[in-house]
Amino acid sequence: MRTILFVINPISGGIDKRNLKQEIKRFFSSNECTPEFFETTGDQDRKKLGETLDKIIPDRVVACGGDGTINMVAGILMDRAIPLGIIPLGSANGMATELGISENIASSLKVILRDKMKEIDVIEINREFISLHLADLGFNAKLIKRFEQAGKRGKWGYARQFVKTLMTQESLRYHFMLPDKTFSRRAQMVSFANARKYGTGAVVNPDGKMDDGVFELCIFRPYPWYALFGIFIRFFTGSLKKSKYVKIISCSSVHVYMNKPETLQVDGETVGEFKEVDVKIHSKKMRVLVPGPAN
Repeated sequence: MRTILFVINPISGGIDKRNLKQEIKRFFSSNECTPEFFETTGDQDRKKLGETLDKIIPDRVVACGGDGTINMVAGILMDRAIPLGIIPLGSANGMATELGISENIASSLKVILRDKMKEIDVIEINREFISLHLADLGFNAKLIKRFEQAGKRGKWGYARQFVKTLMTQESLRYHFMLPDKTFSRRAQMVSFANARKYGTGAVVNPDGKMDDGVFELCIFRPYPWYALFGIFIRFFTGSLKKSKYVKIISCSSVHVYMNKPETLQVDGETVGEFKEVDVKIHSKKMRVLVPGPAN
């Protein structure tokens, strides 16, 4: 019998998960699988989860939460030959959206049973953090910081903080060092995109592929107020690269520095303020369970 470890974040997305364990147990009652559970508490989760993995040695590990939970689990699995599964239970669920994993629990559990896997790139930031989905500096990072501080989970809480951040946004000069060139730009946001879109559906990186060995550096230049509606339209129609206010560069590494510390968010969670960030494709890939027929 296969052992599957479910890592549950009880507070992600403002979603009630009191019956989640029972639902998972019922689903696997007719399958040759043994579900085990680990709940995050915010207290040494990485250390405790690593110890649990060494004890149980599961066949696969499933992150039950949002992009931050997925990132935490993936970081621990980097040095283990264990595939990652996802049950999207966050506020935006960008990673699951990108991979076509349904927010319906029964549907996502069916994906866990199959052996369809995708090897995706991993972005390494400052030799300390990894990103599977999207990391950025500027507008979106400030939005997420506000969202975290407000303490109100869910899509409506996110929408309220979006409006507040939009009304107070500012630009900053960023200095970019790529392998083949160096340049500076004023920008309101700089994204390091392994994926195409955020969980909201906004397409930040129209041509992005999660397994092509590169990521996209997306630079959002300051724009006049009257251009905002047009930029929104391009966000949600996948035509952002046609905007004169956006520059997208495919690369395997970039070093970015600013004149003052800027908030950095990685896969939906802020990780601190930095004056410099070094971003590159990690030498290892992550195996993720995805929808589709088994390999």
